[in-house]
Amino acid sequence: MPENKYSILLPTYNEKDNLPIIIWLIVKYMQESKIDYEVIVIDDGSPDGTLEVAKQLQKIYGEDRILLRPRASKLGLGTAYIHGIEHANGNYIIIMDADLSHHPKFIPQFIDLQKTSNLDVVSGTRYSGAGGVYGWDFKRKLISRGANFLSQLLLRPNASDLTGSFRLYKKEVLKELI
Repeated sequence: MPENKYSILLPTYNEKDNLPIIIWLIVKYMQESKIDYEVIVIDDGSPDGTLEVAKQLQKIYGEDRILLRPRASKLGLGTAYIHGIEHANGNYIIIMDADLSHHPKFIPQFIDLQKTSNLDVVSGTRYSGAGGVYGWDFKRKLISRGANFLSQLLLRPNASDLTGSFRLYKKEVLKELI
């Protein structure tokens, strides 16, 4: 049975300052854990030079590790994920934000949890255990908490963070969902 490969999708828009940090952290934790991975950067035509930074990172870490799948204009987060999935070589997909709101140190824990319980989806949460949000003002925290509260009340999904986007999926399951 072949080893698992993890495709980490990083949609970007004006993330030139954050991208080198998040990529460095991803590489660090994936290499330390000896996990096979690729990072797919989906840039939506950032005017700040994010794509140029991504190209430099690709030279540093290699074209086999950093895949660039840019789009001409800002088309939105959902379609960025779909675009990334279409180009993913891994049998698992990890989605996360490039703005450092999701710490890559948790990726090996996601993978261990998925393997241990054979889960289809592992979702990070900002609202329990070691979760949290950093650098958010009160208004953004209030909106996020409010949206999660209403979602819990109306949908009753038994998940603590429905609006977050730090997840691991089996690729085959994710393709069925979209």
